[in-house]
Amino acid sequence: MENSYKFSWLLFFYSIPATPVNNRVKVWRKLQKTGAVQLKGGVYILPYAEEHHEALQWMLAELPGLKGEGLLLKTDNIEPLQQEDIVGLFNDQRQPQYQKIAKKIDEFSGRLRNLRKGGKDKKAISLFRQYEKIVAEFQTVQQRDFFQSDMGKDVAAQLGTLRKQLEEFSAVEKDHTGAISTPLPNGRNITNFSGLIWLTRKRPFVDRMASAWLIRRFIDPKASFLFRDESELKALTSELEVSYDVRNGDFTHIDDLCTFEVLTKSFGLVDKGLDALSRIVHDIDIKDGKFSAPEAHVIEMIIKGIRNRALPDSETLEQGMAIFEALYLSITEKH
Repeated sequence: MENSYKFSWLLFFYSIPATPVNNRVKVWRKLQKTGAVQLKGGVYILPYAEEHHEALQWMLAELPGLKGEGLLLKTDNIEPLQQEDIVGLFNDQRQPQYQKIAKKIDEFSGRLRNLRKGGKDKKAISLFRQYEKIVAEFQTVQQRDFFQSDMGKDVAAQLGTLRKQLEEFSAVEKDHTGAISTPLPNGRNITNFSGLIWLTRKRPFVDRMASAWLIRRFIDPKASFLFRDESELKALTSELEVSYDVRNGDFTHIDDLCTFEVLTKSFGLVDKGLDALSRIVHDIDIKDGKFSAPEAHVIEMIIKGIRNRALPDSETLEQGMAIFEALYLSITEKH
């Protein structure tokens, strides 16, 4: 860890009656979700960021309705603590969460070793899904790992190693059985995600644009995109065709996840820039205010402007993809 830090901090002070208990639990859970660290009593701290400031402002506004009160303060120094001491508090809070994930990775790796030796596992066909659940759990913790702790980097490396082991195991299974090793959510199979035709609905908007960018950038660099009426996308049989962001498609919305989120989880893509993009795309597409991404409104206006130019769908998609490429580069430059 470096010895010199220069951060601003948000201090959130609050008090709330001991009863009813569910009010106290409600506030505590929201603070935990933001990744705040408890300094002492009813004092919590977060590194300054616009999204943190906004989240705490909303919590502050809710306190009177819970018969409580609070105060939000921005500061550069918290005496007698040094900046590195505060960073250490955040890293320490993430450590047990990462340790829990590391244990799951180790157990998963053990199951793979057992399968390679000819062991039985009734859930072997869902190994990729199990891996995706671990990745999703890691990404949730990583979003609150504000200072890129060493433990977080180590677990990310472990996930990368596990992914390689899983791919190697699947390749061996394919060689031995002749079966196609990459399961799709709807039961179809694709041998290799390279040079495929990705089919989606006409008049692409944010989720289809962002997903197309993600596909070509991280999944299938040789991908081509075609547009069809939804009725034509119900029953694909070719191994060269994949449908996305369409009802009952190969990759589409699951529960409250948009297609972009489903793709990142399905392919185990772990990247802070992608996490930030996921929040933006989710807020624009799902419109549930889940992440309150501050950039969402402006990006939505830009995407609407592109679509309103009434260009051919292929050109509209390419222009949208260019927006997300620029946005990703801007985000990752900060990290």
